[in-house]
Parts: sequence; structure tokens; C-alpha cells
Amino acid sequence: MPKIDFVDTTLRDGHQCLWATRMTTEMMLPIAEKLDSAGFRAIELMGVVHFDACLRYLHEDPWERIRLMKSHIKSTPLQAFIRSGCVLGFDLCPDDLNELWVETLIENGIDRLVGFDGLHDFDNVAPYLNHAKKHGATTIAWLIYSVSPVHTDELYIEKAKEIIKRANVDEIVIQDTSGVLTPERAGTLIPALKAVIGDIRLGLHGHSLVGLSQRTYLEAVKCGVDNVYTCISPIADGNAPPSIQTSLKNFRHMGYETDMSDTDIAEISSHFEDIATLAGHSFGEAQDFDAAQFHHQIPGGVLSNLASQLKALGIPEKIDEVLNECGRVREDLGWPIQVTPFAQFMVVQATLNLIKGERYSVVPDEVKKYALGYFGKHLAPVEPNALDRIVERGSQSIALSRPKLAPVVPSLKKRFPQASKEELLLRYAFPEEMVNNLGKKIDADGGLSTVTLPLAHLVNELINTRRKPFVFVQNGNFQLKAEQNRSEVAGSVK
Repeated sequence: MPKIDFVDTTLRDGHQCLWATRMTTEMMLPIAEKLDSAGFRAIELMGVVHFDACLRYLHEDPWERIRLMKSHIKSTPLQAFIRSGCVLGFDLCPDDLNELWVETLIENGIDRLVGFDGLHDFDNVAPYLNHAKKHGATTIAWLIYSVSPVHTDELYIEKAKEIIKRANVDEIVIQDTSGVLTPERAGTLIPALKAVIGDIRLGLHGHSLVGLSQRTYLEAVKCGVDNVYTCISPIADGNAPPSIQTSLKNFRHMGYETDMSDTDIAEISSHFEDIATLAGHSFGEAQDFDAAQFHHQIPGGVLSNLASQLKALGIPEKIDEVLNECGRVREDLGWPIQVTPFAQFMVVQATLNLIKGERYSVVPDEVKKYALGYFGKHLAPVEPNALDRIVERGSQSIALSRPKLAPVVPSLKKRFPQASKEELLLRYAFPEEMVNNLGKKIDADGGLSTVTLPLAHLVNELINTRRKPFVFVQNGNFQLKAEQNRSEVAGSVK
């Protein structure tokens, strides 16, 4: 039987889906060497949203995260993203800024760059994948899976051939952001792609939103997929990608070989269980089948944020109505794939439609820009009546055709003459006070600013308590005794 490789996405997609992207660098570093030795083909570290979370919520320098992780993960390649030429926001950016983004990721330690576009308009991706390859990175193209009248096997075959021709990518990955790829559809799509991509490796990145991913993975490897994307429990399943522990068990039962170390994975899992417990983060759990997911197809991270936003608005019970409207908006807009940033656009528009009681009475700027083609060529036309309402009721300051974007890097350098490439990119995308506050540890979410293991946490609490109780802790040959005026330690603990 063939050998199946694994790409880990715990540090990127897992906590993005389950912890609202709130994993800190401090939570990652203690287990970095184990991740490096576990046997992964690559470790996916950073998406665009992680830069935002680092600055907005964690008050961390995202570039420093990459450098620190690279100093600990020396054998396994690190992976990051090129998202539709958007760099660090939702709007398309000038070519020179996108090129600076690619160069700076590589210079800071990223070895592999994934390019994707929610419309599969490769004008938005191919130039930057070529730029990444020119600077020595391995390049990967996502074919984002979706269920719609336009997302046929034939479309994916043509798009695979196009991105190979235009960017000479090293790998292709079927990305199932909505968790709706069934084993049956995998059985037709994967052989069709394998027939046209030649020796290029094919991966599958699924999500567990409706409980299909493990069954689909088995069918996928049977059909010739070379590597699969997983997370390490407890930061797996639920809205996140599937658990590697379950995948390994299934693959081995079916006779497939892997290079994975069960010992390392168990240590990593134990570490993140401790982190989740201390920080109050949720554990991923297996999901039951939900047929409605095939209608709205909202991905896990956006789904979690929608639930919290509706709760903040005082209408948490409206989530099913909003999701149903998301499906209708998606059809109106010509079946864009529910992936960042389009999933966010459709959730906002659907929520406004529901709250206002009239569809498209209020139109966000991003939705109007999408409808006018600012983000790329549509695979299917926008529904004419919806287009008329969007154009009429959206901001009249938005031109009917996308303006040509002028270079921006020279003006940034002139404005911030002492800034590094890293700082220039952050200053372009984020408010000045956010960039200025980097390095100031502010515990905005009430989480842990320093993560400790349970035993150390217990000792710290005992030290700080006013009344000194008697405590006895034993783990194997390690013993800790503490009472009011004395303490003693025997043995050792790893």
C-alpha cells in the first residue's frame, strides 16, 4: 500500500476554527520541537487572519511569531498564504505590495506558499505564486471545493490545467472549506484531477462540520491523494479539520503506511489539552450530519463568529434564518465559494437583509464591489434584479468599474523611512496605534498572558495564596510536599 503524508494545520486552521484564532505564540513554542519531529510533510503556520488576530487581540508581532517558530522548527517546512492578492485585508492591493508580502514571508522563514482565490480567477494568484517560486518557495494552489451548479468536475479540471500552465505549481490541494465533499463526489473528482495533473502531488484539506471528513479521506487516499491536512486533537473536529489521531487509526487499519510518530503526537495532544483547560478554550468534538450546510456552506471560523455576533445583537435564535438567507445571497451573487473574504461578505449582507426586513435595502461596500467585479471574474452572472438593487443602494462613491491600482510601496517608504519591510506591511494594513502597541502585553480577552503547565500553575497558585495548606503531589517517581513552613521535592519530572 502507498505511504500517505500529513500536513499539520493545528497552528493555523485548528485554532482559527475553534478558538477564534486566539492561540498565542507562547502556547506554540513549548511544543514546537515535537511538531518538528512528528513526521509531518509541512506545518501550516500563518494565514492572513492570524496577522490581524496577533495585532488586534493578542498584541503580538506576527513576524516575530514566524521567526521564533522557525528557530524551533528546523526540519519541517512552514507554510503560509497568498490570498487573492489581498495581502492583509479584504480589498485587492497593488502588485508591488503583494510582491513585498511574498518576499517578506519567505525572508522570515516561510518555505511553502499557498495561493487561492474564491472565484478561481487566477489573475489574482498566478503572478504571486510565480514570484514566490522565483524567491525559492515551494508553491501550492488551492482548488476550493463547493457545491453549486457551476462547480463541476469539468470546472476543476480546467482550473487545475490553468494554474499549472500559468504558475507551474509544485502541488495542488482540494480545499473543502465548508466540509461538504462527500466520499461519492471525491470518487469522481480526484481521479479526474489525477488524470490531468501528471506527477504533481495532490492533497486534500477537509473540515468536519457535517461529520464527512474521515470517510471522505479514506475514499480520497484510495483514489490517489498523496497527502491530507489534519489537526491534532483537541484542536480538531467540530468546525476544524479532522483529527490526525483518528485518521492514522483509519489509514493503518486499511493498510496505508505513514511516517508519523504516535509518541510525539500524544505529547503534542497532551500539551494542547493543558493549554485549552488553562485558557478556557473549547475542545473540538465530532459533528453530526447537517443537511443545511450544503445550502449555506458557511465555513467553520465564520460560523463561530456569526453565532457570537448574533448573540451580541440579542438575536442568537435567528442564526438558522441568517444561514438560510446566506444561501440565497450566494445564489444571487453567482455562486461564489464560501471562503474568506466572500463568506464574510455574504454573512453581513444576509444579516442586514434579515434585520431590515427588505433584501438589499442596505448594501455594504464590499458586496457592491463584489457585484461589480472588483474581486475578479465571476463564474456565473449576478442575478439581474439583485444587481440593480445592489448598485442603486450601495455607496455611490464606488465606481462602476474597478480603478487601476497604483504602486504604493515607494510612498510607504517615504512616509516611514526607518521602517523595515515587515513594519511597512503592517502600517499599510492596520491602524497606527495597533502597530505602535506591538510588544505591550495587554490581556484584552482575559486569557493567559503566560501559559504554564498544570503543575507549575498549581505551584504558582500555592505560592501566592495567603493561607499555606498542606499539599502532596505525586507523579511516578516525582513527589512534591508543601506545608506552611516547609516544602520538599523528590525525584524528577519531565
